[in-house]
Amino acid sequence: MGENDGRQAGNGADGPMFDWEQFQNGFFGGPGWKEALSGAAGTIPWVDRYVKNILAETVPAAVAHQAGTAGPPPSAGKLSSIACNVFETHRAIFVRIRLNADVDPRSVRLFAFPGELKVAGLPGEEDKTVKFPALVRVDGAKAIYKRRIVEVTLPKEEEAPAKEIPIRYMEGG
Repeated sequence: MGENDGRQAGNGADGPMFDWEQFQNGFFGGPGWKEALSGAAGTIPWVDRYVKNILAETVPAAVAHQAGTAGPPPSAGKLSSIACNVFETHRAIFVRIRLNADVDPRSVRLFAFPGELKVAGLPGEEDKTVKFPALVRVDGAKAIYKRRIVEVTLPKEEEAPAKEIPIRYMEGG
């Protein structure tokens, strides 16, 4: 047991020995595994291959573009004309909409629903829907435009307090 410097483990005094060095070389893709684990060599080859294969199966066009074998990335043809951020406080929901240069701010129209905001009038007759994290009161909504940003403030729907419902007892039942 004292001569077993941690690289091999045996089943007994006369049993076969397991070669950990051979196992690690095969598992990590060659003898460079020590450098890869210490960060000196960069990546572990089998992990790199595995990740590339998963990405190729999941998003083949993006991986092909990254490898330089395809045209523009898949999203380059249809970029959104706006970018949205949603913020929530205890009393209101705020939606900030950044308009790209190709958007005429006076053609943008907003439609508020209790659970979402619809942005219409974008180039190419594109509409965008923004979901809210909570229900809002649409009658109290306000929007302000400044420096290519539309900020919409929507008050949250207040929860009604619980009300006890009296039970009316009928005769004979």
